[in-house]
Amino acid sequence: MAVLVLGLAARARSNFQKSAPSRSLDLIETVRLSMPPGKRSIRLWVPRLPNDSFQTAELLEVDSPWPHQASVDPDFGNPLLYFEPAAVKPGKIEIRLKYRLTRKEQSRPDLQEEPVSALFQKSRGLVVIDDEVRRIAGETTRGLKDPLEKARALYRYVLGHMSYDTSGKGWGRGDVAYACKVGKGNCTDFHSLFIALALAEGIPARFQMGYPLPEAVEGPVLKPYHCWAEFHVAGRGWIAVDISEARKQPAKADYYFGNLDPNRVLVSTGRDIRLPRRSGPALNYMIRPYAETDGKPFYGIEIERRYKDIKGGEKT
Repeated sequence: MAVLVLGLAARARSNFQKSAPSRSLDLIETVRLSMPPGKRSIRLWVPRLPNDSFQTAELLEVDSPWPHQASVDPDFGNPLLYFEPAAVKPGKIEIRLKYRLTRKEQSRPDLQEEPVSALFQKSRGLVVIDDEVRRIAGETTRGLKDPLEKARALYRYVLGHMSYDTSGKGWGRGDVAYACKVGKGNCTDFHSLFIALALAEGIPARFQMGYPLPEAVEGPVLKPYHCWAEFHVAGRGWIAVDISEARKQPAKADYYFGNLDPNRVLVSTGRDIRLPRRSGPALNYMIRPYAETDGKPFYGIEIERRYKDIKGGEKT
């Protein structure tokens, strides 16, 4: 009987992989730097798109005047490309990464990565768990025992408490104290608050950063980033939530608890990301390249993303 059950489960997973809505495309990321004169060194870290249960990202080509090496961050294992030329010349530098990418709808828990890393079970950086967070989490989940139902209640709390509002200052940092107090912000603020509340109830949770894909079959990626969260229930796996999208699309609020559409690209997981070969402060999150010249942050850097759906590969 056990063999039969396992066989049916495996078949169900296989059927899901075949039937889940997906989107396939060619994607080009172009990194441009404007190097001023007088610089002795430049170091550049570019996030390399990861692979997971719902995303396959094949790096087809790296076109760069600078040598590069593959690397990962030391905590979360996010893949990176590290660039460091032997000599720095002033002027324009362009680096192009070409991918073949397929993104599946995330409509089931992800059973990978068990046991859960301790990194996803404690506060980190601006994702703080203070007395106020504990109070809100406790009141919101009072009487509930099932972690899934607790997470659903916390999802509903954030959905009702937060407004999608990017006016004023302080939003966009994923600052839990700010989100609790002000009750507005963007996707980083929504999901940081959810993660903190989940952690306060002993539910592992993690932050995922990426960007949305427009509905058009080709063109530029218009928005610089979008993030979501996942929480973990033992025996069920990682379950996705996108509360800021639910706030903007109330009719899909039930969908975005446990589901993600395929019109997005995952770039990195985690907060306070430390970079290899660098001893400076961690990055709050990573969505774009980071560079340093002569040991100091360098801001003369841009990234452009363009895509083209593969015929027959979108919304299959």
